[in-house]
Amino acid sequence: MAKISWENGYIRNEDAALYYEVHRGALEDAPILILLHGNGEDMHVFDGHIEQLLPYYTVLTVDTRGHGKSSRGDRPLSYELFATDLFTLANKLQIGNLLILGFSDGANTALELALRHQERIGAMILVGANLHPEGLTPLCLRGIQLKKLKARMSELFMRKDTGESELADLMLTCPNIEASQLKTVTIPTLVISGEKDFIKEEHTELIATSLANARWQQIKEAGHFVMKDAPEEFDQIILKFLMEDD
Repeated sequence: MAKISWENGYIRNEDAALYYEVHRGALEDAPILILLHGNGEDMHVFDGHIEQLLPYYTVLTVDTRGHGKSSRGDRPLSYELFATDLFTLANKLQIGNLLILGFSDGANTALELALRHQERIGAMILVGANLHPEGLTPLCLRGIQLKKLKARMSELFMRKDTGESELADLMLTCPNIEASQLKTVTIPTLVISGEKDFIKEEHTELIATSLANARWQQIKEAGHFVMKDAPEEFDQIILKFLMEDD
């Protein structure tokens, strides 16, 4: 792999500027691992885990459009659009073989990218992914609906669009992936969930069994935010998978 020469900055994909940061690995030719955050978050959700990855990987963190330092753009938000953003960023930074770890919405983005450009992905880790909103527990769906209502009322009162209601609506209406579509994806994949996740257990199992080359790891006593609930175990699991794939 060529020595990385790029620094933190922005990549433009048509209507949006996407912010990324480079965390250089200990090895000059370390593989590049891309970390994708979830809905309503930014790249800093991974702050407690990057240090453990740097002995083996150069880590690239990205703020999804409409999150963190990335601009929103003009188009309706969707996981397909997020995947297009990621593909554009990888091309402009000339990253050939993509290693991707996606959390929650970031995992959904990784799946959308894999369905379109799996030839560019060497391996992926899906943490808390779902194929459609029905994969969420009823309690979770009610919580998101309430969040959307509160956000919309606040936006109307303030006469300012904060984007919070739009992000909530994204989770209520997307993604829309059929399990049968996953059978064509042959990328080595690790599916991770928490024992107390708000993604239904049978739904996570469906994802893992539908993918052609996937394994499923459930972390005991953890919820959806497995990185926070079991940080050391999480780091060990992802490194073990990535090292085996290498």
